[in-house]
Amino acid sequence: MERNRFLAIFAVVIGASAFGFLGLFTRYFMETCGLTALDTAMIRVMISVILLLPILLVFDRSALRISKKDIPVFLLFGFFKFLSDVTLFYSQSKVTLCLATLLQMTAPFYVMFISMALFKEKLTLKKIAALTLSIAGCIMVTGALSGNLSAEITGMISAMLSGLFFGVFMIGGRITYLRGIKPEAGLFYTFLVSALVALPFVDLGGVAGAMTDFKGLFYALMLGLAMSLIPFYLYTWSAQYLEPTTSTMISVFEVVVAAVVGFAFFGERLNILNIGGMTLVILSIILMNLTIRRGYRKRYGKYIPPAQRNTGSK
Repeated sequence: MERNRFLAIFAVVIGASAFGFLGLFTRYFMETCGLTALDTAMIRVMISVILLLPILLVFDRSALRISKKDIPVFLLFGFFKFLSDVTLFYSQSKVTLCLATLLQMTAPFYVMFISMALFKEKLTLKKIAALTLSIAGCIMVTGALSGNLSAEITGMISAMLSGLFFGVFMIGGRITYLRGIKPEAGLFYTFLVSALVALPFVDLGGVAGAMTDFKGLFYALMLGLAMSLIPFYLYTWSAQYLEPTTSTMISVFEVVVAAVVGFAFFGERLNILNIGGMTLVILSIILMNLTIRRGYRKRYGKYIPPAQRNTGSK
């Protein structure tokens, strides 16, 4: 089990690093090819569906079978996943990659508020402290605290909306897990619904034109495979062996990678105030998940990863 845990930690690091490079590919399609955030999101989900379908047909055809009662779940949460992509990609075209990634990673706080409304969860002092740290950190990163607001308001709002939509998608993932739906099936149908939702609104000619040359096709494949299927699978697999708190702590590495990509490829720089704000937001996310973990332990006892639950080991 220790070996699997080590591999799971490594898997989350790889997945977070992959997501940190996402802006490099989205900006290519939006800035170089002239596509919109909607068109770029369509490329991501379309390539993911095209690549994942034959894999499931060959290795696990049973994963494609779902109950009719699960269809509304996929329709709803697939729609929110697509909205999360569109708003994130738009924000990446307006603000730094680091800020866009950071604001989207506040999704756990939206989950907290939704859970309070739907499941009557309590607002504790630790949750308030985590939320306060997050707000203060976001203000510092944007430069508003020093009176030098360097980021575009629309980009920041879009990134925060992406966090909200991704938070709803996270709840959907939990629901599909409780329904006994295989993770690969959930992933496939989520991307499929997203592609169908986007179809009437995208510029199919522009999307096809962006992938006519080798570079465009390569970037599309990277967006669908290396920036989507592989990291999502790694996160799903690692959840069998890692506590959610551990995964979240490691996944904040995505912000660091996004900052490095922004600096190396687009000349985006961070000052001391920005770095301090990033640190506060990361600490708030860790504190939030530690609170969730303690709540789980208090309610159900010792946290046991899914892989150990399935085998009955302690």
